Amino acid sequence: MKIINRFLTFFRVESKNKVDDEEQAPMLINNLINFFLFCIVFIEGIICLRTENIFFAIPLLSLSLIFAFHFVYLSRKTQSVGMQNSLFFFSSVTFLYFVIFGSSTGLNIIWSALFPPFIISLMGMKRGSVFSLIFSAVITIFVFIINDYGLIPDVKQYTLVEKIVFISFYNIFFITTYGIHYTYTEIILRKERRVLDSQNFNKTQEELISKLSHQIRTPLSNITGIIDILEKTNLSDDQRDYINTIHASSNNLVNVVNNMVAATKTNFSQIPAEEVSFNLYSTINNTIKLFQDDHKKKKFSLSLSADIPTNLIGNSIKVKQVFLNLLNSLLKYNKADLKTITIEVSRKELLPDKIVLKFRIISNTVVPIPKAELGEDAIHSSEIIHLNRSKYINLLDLGITQKIIEMDGNNIDIIPDSVKTVIEFTASFKENNNSQSIESIKAPTKQSENFFKPVVDIANANILLVEDNFSNQQIIILYIKDEVKKIEVAFNGKEALDKFGKAKYDLILMDVQMPIMDGFKATEKIRQIEKSTGTHTPIIAVTANAFPEDKEKCLASGMDDYISKPFQPEDLIRKMKKHLS
Repeated sequence: MKIINRFLTFFRVESKNKVDDEEQAPMLINNLINFFLFCIVFIEGIICLRTENIFFAIPLLSLSLIFAFHFVYLSRKTQSVGMQNSLFFFSSVTFLYFVIFGSSTGLNIIWSALFPPFIISLMGMKRGSVFSLIFSAVITIFVFIINDYGLIPDVKQYTLVEKIVFISFYNIFFITTYGIHYTYTEIILRKERRVLDSQNFNKTQEELISKLSHQIRTPLSNITGIIDILEKTNLSDDQRDYINTIHASSNNLVNVVNNMVAATKTNFSQIPAEEVSFNLYSTINNTIKLFQDDHKKKKFSLSLSADIPTNLIGNSIKVKQVFLNLLNSLLKYNKADLKTITIEVSRKELLPDKIVLKFRIISNTVVPIPKAELGEDAIHSSEIIHLNRSKYINLLDLGITQKIIEMDGNNIDIIPDSVKTVIEFTASFKENNNSQSIESIKAPTKQSENFFKPVVDIANANILLVEDNFSNQQIIILYIKDEVKKIEVAFNGKEALDKFGKAKYDLILMDVQMPIMDGFKATEKIRQIEKSTGTHTPIIAVTANAFPEDKEKCLASGMDDYISKPFQPEDLIRKMKKHLS
């Protein structure tokens, strides 16, 4: 087995860019087929040359040179589509030549019967089977009709037994190859479906823990905050002892929540961050195949715009994970007899260092949210739809999917109506080009340090607090009221933008999860406004989202700092003084 493994490594494609497994496998198969065809044709040509049969030797040796060129040059290309089509053409010519003119070894029947295994392995089960049937019809017509009338000179003459044996061999090889490929594909699909079910179960657990963490942290932050304030008041010894006991218990609860988040992070980080070269169409198309079974009627349509490169560099596993979750959710809630899903991929931004793609998934799924829950005219109000996006995500079980998309600074939108549901999201990749570097993508993040920042005393600073929960507002104000005299409040990102356009603020405390407009979108809008004025207002995220990637996402959106609930008042004030100075 070790010898065979070493032999197979000779046919692997070497590339400067790492290649996705789904691309590496067909390249290896193409090279193996190319090698065996070269051996067959070259040996036949040499035998004909030794017997001075020039009529056979010249075309066979010419074909062997073509297969050698394929193997030496074209097989080293990471994009195998051109080689695949070329190899298919010359393979068909070779096998057809053996059928018409025979071979010097007398093995032309066996060589030609190998056409179905070669073509199905080369072109895939569906296309390969079609081409095998067409080839079967062609050779049947030749062997039983043309061969008997002598319409082509120097053709191989077959006896009746040879004809029957030839056609029988060919069909047996075809049926056997098709059966093996079909069985193997079904086994792989069943295995991936089991993995998908397991992943969905894990994601449900992760999402539950994430929700619990967020729900616990907000009131816990208020409790610890009030305890800190009480400790600074005049207390009796007994009262101080009680407060210390409550404080210690609260800290223990904080540690429990932190450990719970850490455990969830361990499961969530199972998606590797490695970037490889992969074929986007193949990755999405192979994911679609997981849902194409005979039990339910489903119709899929996939289209990519012409300006998208064949191969991209990115996290192919993450792309597949996102589509597995989206398609699984849409099909799960689709009650139609014929479930239709259309996937459209277009290029959103044309940048020299990266490719931003927009994915649009259209399904005849109606998201089952009661109209009373959404409010009147919900279907016709884009603002209400945006406000209730979290409800759609929760109902479709897309919480973890949202995290996967947004942790890279991208976004997802769900647009439902009375007849269909549209999901749109963006993703960033790099073109398969060795001249590009990762450093050039990360450089713009340091741009904010170039702004002029005048020193502001915290006592004289004008602070904008953006928080949708009234209790949270009061707690944070209690935290900082002894240090800050000017505090204004906004209940959501849209209200914060309105206030930002009318007044000058020295620092903004920004919540993340808010209705109408969240903290990420509000920060992006503020940074866009500041580009035209050449100013920069420090923004500190104050949120109950405590995952490590939450901090990365806050900083990526343009925020200057991050603090997660629950926190000590001194920590918040220290961060505020740091950014004001």
